[in-house]
Amino acid sequence: GTRIGRLKVIFHLPQQLYGSVHPVWTKEPLAYVEWYSLLKPAAEDYHEMYSVKKPFPSGVDSLLAGKVIPLSSIRQTCQLVPNFGRTVPMDWTSDNVLDRCDSFLLNCFTSKYAYQTL
Repeated sequence: GTRIGRLKVIFHLPQQLYGSVHPVWTKEPLAYVEWYSLLKPAAEDYHEMYSVKKPFPSGVDSLLAGKVIPLSSIRQTCQLVPNFGRTVPMDWTSDNVLDRCDSFLLNCFTSKYAYQTL
């Protein structure tokens, strides 16, 4: 199914990991993604957009739930609209809103493709 995540980095593993026998590690590009909450079965009634939330950090090191995945498994980009309530915090900018906001609306109206696939 579709998962919403924040792409943090795209990378290749170093050549030294491959060795001369069968490669245990993949040679394709990888991505580190921090996942948002799972999508509900239906969009919100009022605006017909899905709501997603950042998972609360768990464990001693307080890191978000992330995973290394093949870059080829990422299907498309999406637009997340901050769900800020009645007032917009003045310290939020386009550079830091993904870090400071905990709840977003998934904008499926950005294109016909997004509308049909998200």
